[in-house]
Amino acid sequence: MSICLTKMEVEHLNIAILGDTHGHLTLAYRVLKRWQEEEGQEVDLILQVGDFGAFPPPYRLDKATKRFAESDPDELGFTAYFHGEPEAEEMLGPGAAEHRKIDADMIFIRGNHEDFSYLCELGGTDHGPVPVDAFEKIHYLKSGVPFTYEKDGHSLRIAGLGGIADETGNPVKNDGGECYTRQDIKRLFALTERLDVFLSHEPPLDAAARIHPKYAGAGSPAVRDFIVNFQPAYHFCGHYHEEGREISFSTATRSYHMNAVSFWRPHRLNPGCIGILQWQGSRALGMSFLDAPWLKEYTKSTYRYL
Repeated sequence: MSICLTKMEVEHLNIAILGDTHGHLTLAYRVLKRWQEEEGQEVDLILQVGDFGAFPPPYRLDKATKRFAESDPDELGFTAYFHGEPEAEEMLGPGAAEHRKIDADMIFIRGNHEDFSYLCELGGTDHGPVPVDAFEKIHYLKSGVPFTYEKDGHSLRIAGLGGIADETGNPVKNDGGECYTRQDIKRLFALTERLDVFLSHEPPLDAAARIHPKYAGAGSPAVRDFIVNFQPAYHFCGHYHEEGREISFSTATRSYHMNAVSFWRPHRLNPGCIGILQWQGSRALGMSFLDAPWLKEYTKSTYRYL
């Protein structure tokens, strides 16, 4: 599938990369809108690495999400976008004010904390990203299904592997849970064109130790094998909620772990939770994590008002 937009020509694309959002969509959008204002540039596309927090009403929550939502209602923040409530409309709606509006579409893969029944029931997922919100700006990308994003002569090919391996490091037979399936792996490894961006929720086996030594021996064998054999230009993952950093282990692929889009403490945004990949034509100009003085203004109690 190809998503093609024609707007004012741009010299390069700004692709925002988000770590695990767990429903904190308004926080992500507010920070990205501020980045646009500070840099005088637009975000063209948003990519998210799973644990998106896709829990529409009626809520079918896993135990962890239910526990966290009791103290942090933003864990259920997807609801506002699913229904098109004012909180979402002021940024994504057709009448959104310029100082709030975000034009970029968001593409997400699944993590291990989503309403899996809801995602499995979505139609059309075998053909490309499908919208999940009231404004058709947020799209779910099924594992192993590629798509090409194009704008003003720039293009990049993207695919992902959502979910995690089972406790033995393998895919499972049937869909409907937190683990990726054998069919997911079959689709992914059947791809014939090199990817510009590969998204996974779980980090690669062995490379996870680059995030923190405590993750030695952890990670996904399938993600590692795909990177080694298919050599995507860039790879982004999440899952561990640790400071964002480069974890490259293959000379052909730049691999990054993204922190969760939330607050490490009430007064500090998690370091390395959002990145910007700049893309020109069919090649990358570089990737950097957001790390600006103005980020200190964003706290758990202030971000909705900035």
